Amino acid sequence: MASMPAAPFAIPEAVVDWIRDVFAQVNLRSSSTLSRIPTTWETTLDHGLIGHLAEFAAPFRFSSNWVVNLETHFIGGGRFWGSWEIADIGILIIFRQRGHILGTKLALLQSKRLYPDEIESATDALPIDYRVGFARLLATDSEYRSSVKTRAFHFSRDSRYRALEFAAQQYSAILDYTNKHGIPVHYQLYNPVEIPWMTELPADANGPAPVTAVTVGCRVINAVVLHEKLQRAALSKGQHPSFVQVAGMPKGWEKEFWSLQHFVADLVIGCKEGYLAGTNPVEDEGLFRVFNLRSGPMSAAISINIDAPG
Repeated sequence: MASMPAAPFAIPEAVVDWIRDVFAQVNLRSSSTLSRIPTTWETTLDHGLIGHLAEFAAPFRFSSNWVVNLETHFIGGGRFWGSWEIADIGILIIFRQRGHILGTKLALLQSKRLYPDEIESATDALPIDYRVGFARLLATDSEYRSSVKTRAFHFSRDSRYRALEFAAQQYSAILDYTNKHGIPVHYQLYNPVEIPWMTELPADANGPAPVTAVTVGCRVINAVVLHEKLQRAALSKGQHPSFVQVAGMPKGWEKEFWSLQHFVADLVIGCKEGYLAGTNPVEDEGLFRVFNLRSGPMSAAISINIDAPG
């Protein structure tokens, strides 16, 4: 992928390191959730990611007088109103100097989660869950007994992204959106902290301490790059790609299968990935299309204001 024009100013290493660490913490918590509870819904992981980031949703001042102000906003999607999102999460980077906007960057993330080998079809919230409401929490006796049986779940290199269907409607719409509007979309892939991984449910209430290191976790890949990889893998329409088909070998992860924190702090803020936007949504069609239309292509938004002292 060609590099984007540089940010309007050089950002101190301490500021970039802090942003990278914030998203590394989010990565750890999100991937730990999937590792511990392999039946977690994809939408729950998105809500958790936004919730973790909300803990940092305030202005933070550095000793150099630089300020980083992170904000989150859950919009809610339109999947059950006759459509679905091109992206689940939008990231807006705002470069400021003494409060004045000098430029912006956009990144769109379409979330997909890896499923353990024992789950053979995608599971998530359905329209009926919204109609039934709280009543779905009162399981019948047989449903409850089934849910608390001891079960083992395994994540392997052959585990699949069950909600990601090669060349299907949403997959093709994402590529068309990029081609038509020039705004790249990236897949944000929820994975366990490492692969292979095994866990059991019901979880042990007195189990081992939470993990503190991530070797796989939340990863990001450009939708166009993913398409090229899956074409080479000769997938048929509607097939679900495996982890190894998407990720490739670990030695290549730094080039195209990025950790969430590297993607945000080094590639988007570093102007190597994403969409270079203007300062006024009225004048920049891409900026307006993504962040000013309620019918826009996403369900949650994150903004990161990076304010230089002057």
